[in-house]
Amino acid sequence: MTDETAPKFVMISMFRRRTADGFMLAAFVIDERECDSAAEMKSIRNEALTEIQRRRIVGEFETRRAKAGELPSNLPRWAEYKRQLEAEDQESS
Repeated sequence: MTDETAPKFVMISMFRRRTADGFMLAAFVIDERECDSAAEMKSIRNEALTEIQRRRIVGEFETRRAKAGELPSNLPRWAEYKRQLEAEDQESS
């Protein structure tokens, strides 16, 4: 039996960071399935974008529609990536 009320598609935003040698590497992901609502996903994305701009990190977001049953990414989530940035700040101080 399938749940006809479950969404068939979800939104996934991936941030790619430009490395010193010019390559674009996937850094973190925001997955709508891990949010309580589309509004929460947008809020997390806006928070991430604000922090990335503040830190002058060069990169880009790619937001795409994915099937709801698609396996989740193994990339860090924004909260985890933000902790990594903060840890790097502590090490460089």
